[in-house]
Amino acid sequence: MKKIILILLLGITVQGIAGVKLKPTPLKELDYQASLLPDTYQTDITAPQDILGFPVGQRVATPLQISKAVTLWGEQSDRVQSFQYATSHEGRPLYYVIISSPENLANADKVKQQLSKLADPEDLSDAEADKIIEQLPAVAWMAYSIHGNESSGADAALIAIYHLAASESDDVKKLLQQAIIIVDPMMNPDGRARFAKELQENRGIAPNVDDQSLLHTGSWPYGRTNHYYFDLNRDFIFSTQPETRGRIKMINEWFPQLMIDGHEMGAQDTYLFAPAREPVNPHLPKSRKKWGWIFAEDQSRAFDEKGWRYYTGEWFENLYPGYSNYAEYRGAVHILYEQARMAEDGVRRPEGTILTYKESVHHQVISTFANLKTLVKHSKDMYKDFVRERRQNIASSGPYADRTFVVLPTDNATRMDKLIDALSVQGIEFYRLTKSSKVSADDQFGATGKTVTLPVGTLVIPNRQPEARLLATMMEFDATIKPSVLVEERQRTLRDGSSLMYDTTAWNITMMYGLEAYTVQRNISNNLEPWKTKTVEKVKLADAPIALAVNGADDNSVGFAARLMEQGVQVRVTNKATVLSNNALSRGSVVVTETDNPDWQTLLPVITSTAETLGLELLPLASGMGEGQLPDWGGQHFPILQKPQVAMLARGGFSSYDVGATWFSLDDNLAIRHSLLNSLNFNYADLRRYNVLILPNQYGEALSESAYKAIDNWVKNGGTLIAMDGSARQVIKHDISRVTLLEDSFEDAEAFDIALQREWLAKNVELDMEQINAHQLGNDLAFPMSDEVKRLPEEKLKKLDKWQREFMPSGAFVAARVDQKHWLSFGSAAEMPLLFANNPLFMSDESTEAVTRIGVFEEASSNVVSKLAKSVMTDRKAIGWSTIPEDKNLVVRLSGLVWPEAAQRMANAAHLTRESVGQGQVILFATSANFRGATRATNRMLLNAIVYGPGLGTENKIEL
Repeated sequence: MKKIILILLLGITVQGIAGVKLKPTPLKELDYQASLLPDTYQTDITAPQDILGFPVGQRVATPLQISKAVTLWGEQSDRVQSFQYATSHEGRPLYYVIISSPENLANADKVKQQLSKLADPEDLSDAEADKIIEQLPAVAWMAYSIHGNESSGADAALIAIYHLAASESDDVKKLLQQAIIIVDPMMNPDGRARFAKELQENRGIAPNVDDQSLLHTGSWPYGRTNHYYFDLNRDFIFSTQPETRGRIKMINEWFPQLMIDGHEMGAQDTYLFAPAREPVNPHLPKSRKKWGWIFAEDQSRAFDEKGWRYYTGEWFENLYPGYSNYAEYRGAVHILYEQARMAEDGVRRPEGTILTYKESVHHQVISTFANLKTLVKHSKDMYKDFVRERRQNIASSGPYADRTFVVLPTDNATRMDKLIDALSVQGIEFYRLTKSSKVSADDQFGATGKTVTLPVGTLVIPNRQPEARLLATMMEFDATIKPSVLVEERQRTLRDGSSLMYDTTAWNITMMYGLEAYTVQRNISNNLEPWKTKTVEKVKLADAPIALAVNGADDNSVGFAARLMEQGVQVRVTNKATVLSNNALSRGSVVVTETDNPDWQTLLPVITSTAETLGLELLPLASGMGEGQLPDWGGQHFPILQKPQVAMLARGGFSSYDVGATWFSLDDNLAIRHSLLNSLNFNYADLRRYNVLILPNQYGEALSESAYKAIDNWVKNGGTLIAMDGSARQVIKHDISRVTLLEDSFEDAEAFDIALQREWLAKNVELDMEQINAHQLGNDLAFPMSDEVKRLPEEKLKKLDKWQREFMPSGAFVAARVDQKHWLSFGSAAEMPLLFANNPLFMSDESTEAVTRIGVFEEASSNVVSKLAKSVMTDRKAIGWSTIPEDKNLVVRLSGLVWPEAAQRMANAAHLTRESVGQGQVILFATSANFRGATRATNRMLLNAIVYGPGLGTENKIEL
């Protein structure tokens, strides 16, 4: 009996031990003792820890918890009003919270009206301005965690809101009487939700302070970006995402004096704040530097009191205007916070200490209140500078007085509407020209003082207006970079290959969109009317047309074709311009015929509603005969299309930015079904389901050798492969394409040069009729292989290329010429700006098709040789591997920093190529086609490739 009892007791003991969840061993350094809430608080306002279930800073608050807190405090406190300003792609709300005294909140609309008067002071006297300033409270916009995995800012925002809403402190009450504080606590809820979920998935039982662990690093696509993997802190001038659009609208209503942006950086760093180092955009108000240092000095003192390390400037520059610092161009002082990223728990530092997540939140809190204190102290003087600068913007003798930006009318209504939308979001004034006018203007390709006729309907944007600074930096063709900055940049490049440039050095929005624009060096103020977006009339089908068409000049025509094919409609496209039934149809126009679609009457509502959804004018065709010698609908110029069945690779070594931008393009422009494939499982994919496969930019080699062999086999069996940037490199490397990379081409440099000359000759034929009709054989015929041009030998070309590669741009516009007979260039101009960085350069010979090449020809002098064909053949000059006509110059750089070495290296290289491979085709883009959702010109070519590729570039159909 005793033995039985002992066994039972042992069993209970073992069971008890097995059921115990072990606690982690203690790590005292994680016990951060400083209080984040050191005040006495109103008991009727719920404390944040009671909402979260843990103290702020112990864990990352989720988007749901943050939304619950700000809405609850808006209900509980008479100092707080919360508003939803946007909804994310995944359906999460974005809030901003206005915090001030009840009196200020009651007068919020009046405050905004007074701010608007100061912002547009044309009819405002100095005395009236001074009176308004004396009455106005300070206004701050405090924004946090635009990158979802930079979490400490949003958690600090919870502390800030609660402290301001519930503190019994006289200092807080006084602050709220003097200021309206707007808090945008969580700028990227989708990214933060992804990050918070990943923290849960990667957390073990013990706190982790190793910044190399998965808890701290995260995994593809990380939490930085939004649903479509857009970096929202690069979207402020392009405004492609709903989070950005809602935010801009609210910020622009308030004209905040101060805008802070709470970020995080590398875990082993310390804390950075403004002001920025050079390069600084020349359109930023001069007073921003003065105020930046005043705020920085106060913030540094607050950190000194705590013994916290920090620095200013260093890697932080302010050239690119697409960050949240866009508000500086409108008059705000912008301050960036960059806290070392702790994820959760904390991180062990090089000196052996641990910086806890709670302390990182504390850093952001202290920064917040230090800046608010400085703002209140200097608010009146800051308002005076604001009014003075806004007067400069609209002054008839000011820096923006004698300049107007103009954009010529286009049949691409969709793209023009996108530009109008981007300007409207920013509150920029623009007009429509009502009378044709000749002006002297500068173009996008570097020509100045050209005589240009502006037709009726031209978009006119005078630079002399309240938002002159923001407008100038968005529309100016070429941003000025100080010579001293260029000297240091070149020194760095030569010394160690580093760069001062943190982002792209070019961003002009008309170049991004591929719209023809000019700068007129005077203020255009006559013959203008408010811009009205053209309304599309519904087509009348009473005459029972035998076909319907939409003009291919419009980007939405591609979506029209794709959406109809997905609904079972047979669709054709014109590969040559024609006129049918008095309707001009450009190349790429989409035609739907009754003959191809026996259920015509049933399909008519589908066709008309699709056109209406896309804002396209539907053209009824009563006859298929083209006017004169123009193509008729039954010939070779109206090929039938094949429905695209699209897959795109993601994850692994593929760029989340490029995956996201391409994914967004598919959804935003086409909204057709497509599949994102996990590259890590690619070897198990059945590619027979797809006829289009997209490889976005990849870092290194993201797929196995067997994967590339499978892709090669799929292409040869009829697939359309589209590869961009780093993926194009890999497609070439694995011999799926016959295109050659520039650095590997010098053994055959002459062959590539000959192909280049053939392209030029085909586009510039001038016949010598006397020579052609002669009966005697001439002996002076030139030919491309002529030895008269002294080409560099192979070894010299290799050495030159190795040197020039060191100078490739970080992001700049170069000029490109476009093959106007190729189907990939539907909807594209003959010459276009092309955003280029350190991307691959393609060499295309006669076995491949170069759709776009870098460089646009211009006349070298007024003494133009009349026989262009002859000059190409006999009078040529060498530029690296290629030759160009003696009577021509080649324009390469348009905007941004392009060193001459890089310009020469890029000259004549191909950017977009297409080639047949077996029964399929390979299409290569040297760049990301939809960079930040804004490069609409190259994005159109991508859409052409996706939608038209299966029908126009392959030899057989792939059936499911």
